[in-house]
Amino acid sequence: MKLDRPENERVLAYLYVEQLPSWRESKSIWVVDGYSLSTHPDLCDRVQEVNAAAGGKATFRFLYGKPVLIAENGVIVAFANGTHTFCMRLPLADCDPELIDAHRYPPSRFPIVRQKQRELDALTAEDWTRLDPYTVDVPKAEGLALLAAHLERAVAATTSHSTE
Repeated sequence: MKLDRPENERVLAYLYVEQLPSWRESKSIWVVDGYSLSTHPDLCDRVQEVNAAAGGKATFRFLYGKPVLIAENGVIVAFANGTHTFCMRLPLADCDPELIDAHRYPPSRFPIVRQKQRELDALTAEDWTRLDPYTVDVPKAEGLALLAAHLERAVAATTSHSTE
């Protein structure tokens, strides 16, 4: 699946981290494809659950140690990072308000983290939205169904607007 597409340029830049040479051959469960797993395993599982609830509309894989969902045409439609950052390629106006994660951390004192915060803010200022992966404002089963519906819309939008 070709990910080198204009639609993915900014999200790939955000997801990118350097790979330590020693990790390339690591057998650790905390290293995936040579990159440190930088997303909590529960959140990785949740991303897979959302995709399954959407009927497997996207392909699940790890990029740079983070779980992503990729539409059939190679456009990244969702990604997760850390313990609760979960973003979908949908504008804010197209997302259910009870799913939107409005929490923001203050700028980090560490330059690299601060840069990643700015990159995420730039993504979510346009065609990406941070969603609450655990849907604390709605019942669990309903929240999963809502997230799955959002994923279906994100996949549909990328296939109808793809530059391929």
